[in-house]
Amino acid sequence: MPMDISYENPFQPPEAGVLERPADPGAQQLVPWEDHEAFPGVWKRLGGMFSLLFSNPLELADRVPLSEGLAPAWTFNILMAVPYLAFIGVIFAFAGSVFAFAPPDPNMPKGLMAGVFVGELLFFAALVLVGMFVYGAILHAMLWLWGGTREGRGLGQTIRFCGYAWGFVHLGMVIPCFGALVALAGLIYVAIGLARIHRTDTWRAVCAIFTPLLLCCFCYALILVFAIGMSGFKH
Repeated sequence: MPMDISYENPFQPPEAGVLERPADPGAQQLVPWEDHEAFPGVWKRLGGMFSLLFSNPLELADRVPLSEGLAPAWTFNILMAVPYLAFIGVIFAFAGSVFAFAPPDPNMPKGLMAGVFVGELLFFAALVLVGMFVYGAILHAMLWLWGGTREGRGLGQTIRFCGYAWGFVHLGMVIPCFGALVALAGLIYVAIGLARIHRTDTWRAVCAIFTPLLLCCFCYALILVFAIGMSGFKH
């Protein structure tokens, strides 16, 4: 009597059903930032991006897979981050001037705090330059882990959408007292957009977005508990 042998791989991500979406005539157009014929000139392309954001933000996720290449999304991300970097630079310059006239320690070498603030500003700039590729790859890996990439687009499309979406977030984070809310809304927007791009369940994309944050919080809590335990052990 033949035996039923299962060849299921226990290490593969869970299955995710493909969610078919109705064709949208507007989605057949390129992202405005990449459509040089319909939007000649940088300012018209920027206007087209903001018009799309405020009229139908999820349509951006439908248009992103219609083309390839990471350079357009990267340049848009950098351009939108310029006001944010300028805002951070002004704050650091003010703080550096305050510490220059009233250093916290009289024995502190002159220019030390200025160097610290310049280093932090350069660190923020480096994060903006490579951040789209780093967190795009991380989110794609998390989406794969939650079974959301089996029938969707590749890594490049995830990075492209993250670049465009987080470009708007960079600009919104300049708003005083609302930067954290803009960042949180941006994470939710990225999750919904990735679900549309990869044609998977929204909850999978949401879990993929917040898994790295929860892991970081968990690791931080472990380090904190370990530090407190070691401090109590010494006493």
